[in-house]
Amino acid sequence: MDKRKISKISRPCAAPDILEMGSRLANCATHIVTAELVEDKKILLLNFFKTNSLASGNTEAEFRTFLSHEDYITQDLKTSKTKWITGAFERMRNFTLFDYVWDSHRRKGEYRSNAVMRSDDDLKIVEDFFKEYIDREDKYRPWTGIHRFQQGVLDRKLAARHKKETDKIDAVMDPIKAPPKQFEDWVWETGMSFSRYLIYKEEKKGEAVCECTHCGKIGTVKRRDIRLRNNEKGTCPFCGSRVTIKARGVMPAQLLDERWFLYVDPTEKGFVLRYFRAYRRIRSDKYVDFLVNNSRIEQGMFEYSRAIYTFPNGKPKYESYEWGVYKQRGDCRWCPDMGNIACMECILYPGNLPAAWEHTPMKYSALEVLSGNMPTVALRYEDAIKKYIEFPKLEWICKMGLNKLAKNIINSRYSGDLTGKIKKKGSTIYEILGLNKVNTKLLQAIDGDHYELRLLQVAQEIGLQFKAEQLKDYYETFSCNTDLLKQANRKTTLHKIVKYITRESEKYPLGEESGCWRYSYMRYREREDPRIERKRNMAKDWLEYLKWCKELRYDLDNMFIYMPKNFKKVHDRTAKEYREHLDKKAAAEKKRREREAKKQMEETKRALEEILGENKDVQNAFQVKGKGLLLVVPASAEDIRAEGAALHHCVGTYVDRVARGETNIFFIRKEQEPDKPYFTMEWKDNDIVQCRGSRNCGMPPEVKAFTEAFKKKMLETIEKDKGKGLRRCG
Repeated sequence: MDKRKISKISRPCAAPDILEMGSRLANCATHIVTAELVEDKKILLLNFFKTNSLASGNTEAEFRTFLSHEDYITQDLKTSKTKWITGAFERMRNFTLFDYVWDSHRRKGEYRSNAVMRSDDDLKIVEDFFKEYIDREDKYRPWTGIHRFQQGVLDRKLAARHKKETDKIDAVMDPIKAPPKQFEDWVWETGMSFSRYLIYKEEKKGEAVCECTHCGKIGTVKRRDIRLRNNEKGTCPFCGSRVTIKARGVMPAQLLDERWFLYVDPTEKGFVLRYFRAYRRIRSDKYVDFLVNNSRIEQGMFEYSRAIYTFPNGKPKYESYEWGVYKQRGDCRWCPDMGNIACMECILYPGNLPAAWEHTPMKYSALEVLSGNMPTVALRYEDAIKKYIEFPKLEWICKMGLNKLAKNIINSRYSGDLTGKIKKKGSTIYEILGLNKVNTKLLQAIDGDHYELRLLQVAQEIGLQFKAEQLKDYYETFSCNTDLLKQANRKTTLHKIVKYITRESEKYPLGEESGCWRYSYMRYREREDPRIERKRNMAKDWLEYLKWCKELRYDLDNMFIYMPKNFKKVHDRTAKEYREHLDKKAAAEKKRREREAKKQMEETKRALEEILGENKDVQNAFQVKGKGLLLVVPASAEDIRAEGAALHHCVGTYVDRVARGETNIFFIRKEQEPDKPYFTMEWKDNDIVQCRGSRNCGMPPEVKAFTEAFKKKMLETIEKDKGKGLRRCG
């Protein structure tokens, strides 16, 4: 539709019959519509006259709509400029085709058309033009037919916009083919190898019937030949694969194991990461009996997401897509990623790498080596790509077999002080790890993580050399306790410290479980070995004991004090002494603060006497004439605390601030009751910060006037003498 051409059609003017209809229908309709065919009868023109305007004598139309068989558009006639409206009638502003009207007499509601055709001839023009959309049985002709037409136009436009978007997606997705069978075989044989179970049931004493979900064999085995304990790891007696043992009688209705897998496909400018979800259900006997096919195992794999990677200027950039319903249109296809599918952590298929990303910066990343070493461990490989671009020497860590450390680097969201530090700008692996050659080989031998790295870094700093088994045992027992490790460099060896803790912890009490243990996630895992728990508790208390001894100035060079016998008894006795020591320090500190506060308040009182003593408006140094109030300077810290307790506010906590000279506290009392607390005022930085009464109530008029007179006199003194007297009172 040529908008420039149709806009030149002369604007309509209401005929006398339309003016008459407008005044007559002003209360029951909003618009009168005329119809005509223009542009060689290829376009239907509808002119909308507002009834209220017609009733007032205005002959101009409010707007007009041009409708062809393919499109429609509306011109706003309220302005002399050409203004177009593209919305359908039901979406236009300040215009509605129908109103819902309630008939109170019939107690029934119905829709009323706001637009009325001028004549039957106009109606016939519309019906002939849109005969394929208009039904003779329609109650609200011709508007329902026009609505169908406009909705059809909207649907076609929407479909065209969607097709434009889906064509682009299809152009990207069509070259991507189904993964090879080797990938699927690897998923079930390697990636899902943890999902293998040996289900047993004891038939008679010493014998049990076992069923392996991996090889499918069922047979009787002797209990003396294989250890059968529910949820323990073991070996299948038939195929020799590693399995999880399940007792048939306590097995849940079904076991669901799932993992996300990542397959890399090459593209012209990069590669695509393809995310597959694989699952396996192992059903119990009772569940299988309900199924038609009586199948114990159900498994499947489906692709849910794709990320198309390119590397402009060497930096990773990707567009992600997900399999789902497109635009709520009912069609399942590849759509732009809406964040509905969470598949960040996954297992990378190494079979076609590094060939799949050979022509990208990821060629030497060695992530396939990491995945091959940990085939059942899920990682955030999208983060791994970013980390490798930022830290290319991650390749060294992967190829050295430091799998746990590489995993920590990839999955870490922050770098804390409690883990081993990685120096990314190091030029050698020793500089990167912060270790010498011996400790680097040791970390490599045990496949250490970032905690074991920290232990080795601290041990190297203090001149301690671990052995592999020693480091492993220490970490399993004391975790990453570097404070305990540092004690080995003082006057004894780590071996003697561990031996001492082991001996003294034999009768050491276990730590108390929290009150919410039964309801926390901890109930889903077994409690650690009591022997290890005792050692950890003992080590923590011993380090705490050494801190107390240092504070109490005990001779820690004396081994009887450094490593006492009957440690628990000595620890409790020393704890009591330390508490008494802290109480004495607190009491001494309290007395010192009170002395400072008293000294500060005496200086403040002298300063106020000097300032207020010559005030013509005061009867004495601390009394304002006509107010009936007194200003009292507290004599001690106890006076401030008593004031706060009497008035139920927090001034008692201000003693330390007064002692440090940060603020000043004054009491406001009634002249008739000079000893009874009334209001408390804080003066700081030459201003009244607050003045509060009982339970923090506000000031009455007489107190407010008193404080304003006080503030005025203080500021006058500041102006005269640049605060020489005020330095002593805030």
